[in-house]
Amino acid sequence: MGELIVPALSGITLTIEQGQFIAVLGPSGSGKTTLLNIIGGIDRSTTGKISFDKNGEKADLTSLNEKNLTKYRRLNVGFIFQFYNLVASLTAFENVELAAKLTSPSDEARTITKELLEEVGLGDKINKFPAQLSGGEQQRVAIARALAKKPRILLADEPTGNIDSETTGKILKLLQRVNENHRVTIILVTHNVGISTLADRVIYLRDGKIFGTSKYDPAKEKEFWEELTIVPPIDTTG
Repeated sequence: MGELIVPALSGITLTIEQGQFIAVLGPSGSGKTTLLNIIGGIDRSTTGKISFDKNGEKADLTSLNEKNLTKYRRLNVGFIFQFYNLVASLTAFENVELAAKLTSPSDEARTITKELLEEVGLGDKINKFPAQLSGGEQQRVAIARALAKKPRILLADEPTGNIDSETTGKILKLLQRVNENHRVTIILVTHNVGISTLADRVIYLRDGKIFGTSKYDPAKEKEFWEELTIVPPIDTTG
């Protein structure tokens, strides 16, 4: 930024295994989204190396040209955003089909789209436009769209940051099923400590650096689900 240098990330050393559910936790400005974008091939790192292993063949993302980086994103990475980023003029079916056609023939893409929308519980709303869906339903369309390419990595940037507690629970259970059933590696960015308890491993970021990690604890996950169902008391004094 002119003469000002802002180190978004610094000295990150990290290994993520195939099929893991990873949560990246930290305050605003800690580098969470930057890390996600670099792994996803949206942003490029200034230095360092990002190695992607596909069926024993390793590729260094930092050495790929724009054409091959686009191919990496198209064939390997699915994105879920906080604000859904659906195409407003397309139906739920068309939004998902658009992504499916990137990696599958038209007939197969339609089949994949139908199956995914049924899997996320929207089989009866395939012809609805985004404006006709609730926030949680739009996020489920976004998840189906991210899966339509059959990605190896699913990157989720605050996927529940814009929805209520009940819908948050449904979205998180869906992501758990996706991780288990499709064996997709999930990297989820959040500032919510409770959500991080669902992950196999939590990576804590602060000031662009890793300052700690923790492993999955079933007792903490149980506590999270219990707290999520508690109805807060109504303040009648206001």
